[in-house]
Amino acid sequence: MLNILNMFQLPFHLVYIARINNLSYDFTICPSMMTDGYLWFTDLTQPDPTGILPIIGGVFSLLNILSSNATSANQTARKMSKLMRIFPLISVPIWMTFPAAFNLYWLVTSGVQLILTNMLRSQTARKYFGLNDFLDGSKL
Repeated sequence: MLNILNMFQLPFHLVYIARINNLSYDFTICPSMMTDGYLWFTDLTQPDPTGILPIIGGVFSLLNILSSNATSANQTARKMSKLMRIFPLISVPIWMTFPAAFNLYWLVTSGVQLILTNMLRSQTARKYFGLNDFLDGSKL
């Protein structure tokens, strides 16, 4: 069930990434993108000068792939998981050329997805949020 929910996220990611691109390359829309950074990346329209954001984003993406397919009983899904582990490693050098705003977005969404996926596997969290009846029978 969780894999189906992940597929519904794709259109939202594409819209957000397109919007971040517009904001990063058209300074008339939001000029504060060039001055209101955070920590070491002060200009959100430029790539992260240290490369820390893309590396952390790649690690989070890899952890998401590992955690989402860890309990799969399907042989094909396990084989695809092995192939999917390569993509975050390939993506990091590409993401190093993207604006810091994109990397920050990717880091936050990957981190939240990682936390939620692992939280839903916890019986304590499922019981606390009343999700046992809803999620029983599905393999998270």
